[in-house]
Amino acid sequence: MLAFRFTLLCWLFVVVPSWTAASERGSSTETFRFGVEQFQSGDLEGARKSFEAARAGGLRSVSLTYNLGVVYYRLGDYQSAEQTFLELLNTKHEALASYNLGLVALEQGDESGAKRWFARATTPTTPEKLRALARVQLEKLEGRVHEQRSPGPGTGYLLASAGYDSNIAGLPDTSASSEGGLFGELLAAGSATAGALGDGRLSLGGVAYGRHYPANDEYDTSLLQGELIWSRTLASVVQGASVTVSQSWFDADALERRYGLEGFQRWSACGGLLKLARCSVALAAAHVDGGAGFEGYDGEWYRLRLSATRRFRGWLLDGDYRWEVNDREDFQVGDQFISVSPSHHTLELSARYRIRPDVLVGGTGAFRYSRFQDPHVLFEGNALVSERRVDGRIEVGIFTESRLNDSWLVRAEWQVQDNDSGIDRYDYRRYTLIGSLEGTF
Repeated sequence: MLAFRFTLLCWLFVVVPSWTAASERGSSTETFRFGVEQFQSGDLEGARKSFEAARAGGLRSVSLTYNLGVVYYRLGDYQSAEQTFLELLNTKHEALASYNLGLVALEQGDESGAKRWFARATTPTTPEKLRALARVQLEKLEGRVHEQRSPGPGTGYLLASAGYDSNIAGLPDTSASSEGGLFGELLAAGSATAGALGDGRLSLGGVAYGRHYPANDEYDTSLLQGELIWSRTLASVVQGASVTVSQSWFDADALERRYGLEGFQRWSACGGLLKLARCSVALAAAHVDGGAGFEGYDGEWYRLRLSATRRFRGWLLDGDYRWEVNDREDFQVGDQFISVSPSHHTLELSARYRIRPDVLVGGTGAFRYSRFQDPHVLFEGNALVSERRVDGRIEVGIFTESRLNDSWLVRAEWQVQDNDSGIDRYDYRRYTLIGSLEGTF
């Protein structure tokens, strides 16, 4: 699909300038022609600047308008592409503008809008080649709707990683036992359609995860999770709910078993002033049973999650906010008391940019504010001190991804964490280097 759109846009990009080239003169025309050369050489950002400069210089032509819209599209600035292609409506090139507005709507997740634009490009006055392309797009959209309503075979995801963790235990830098080490991890996830229920469908999902430290296996962690999901699609909205059971282990000891419920709604085009490409909201709750020796983790867990995605000038921007509340039994050891019932507010942001068709780079940043429900009571020297734990944790990272084919990619990432706690013993800093292979099937 992406290759098909790219081929079409390049073909139209070469063809359109000939429509009005005879009427274009002056320095702005030269700037425009230079922009065409930049585009053909792959310099999209340079082409954008040249086309905008030609416009600012007074050049007004169908070819300039169209090609500027194409560059905006290729850079991922879909809002500007849409506004530019709209200028070609009510001209003799309305069918071409309609087709490209359909492509823009697809990228923004607005399939109903895409259908309307493609339908406008199938009138008898539309050139036959363009009309055929619009019909192909409509057929694909109709097939996609049918696919969403029909049970599918299932999907799978596999991640294999290796890396270095500078502070495995998350201890203060002054601690003698604060040490780093190599690790390997494996994550496998999959889902399959189980049938229909009402106007939605049922799916079964599963996740298996493990991280192993060869030289420090007492910090090994693992997780198994099973899930039953009901979901339905209404235009550009997906609604659903799930029931989840999971078990985690710390080293060889059972740590937590969770029985959870979650409801969610996702929009493929959120509109509004921010022109979000996607957004979602989810509410989750779980009952937690701690394993032997971890009874203090018994209790309840709740989470509200909001997320959104926006495209801007070739960048894909993701934002995620989570509010988590824990109500656990906590730990009482003699006169000492340790709370494991925090409330977390977490804001995560990421940005990624495709520098080549198969390579992208990006960065991440996150801040988590944690406040524990009850004060800790701990020995400091020979005295018991009561103090509420309040943490602020900052995370930053950079990464690059290279796609090997349609199913597999390799990724390299560097992360840094800095946790500043009101109780000194919970301060820590760590950095992590990770290399991974990811696949979907």
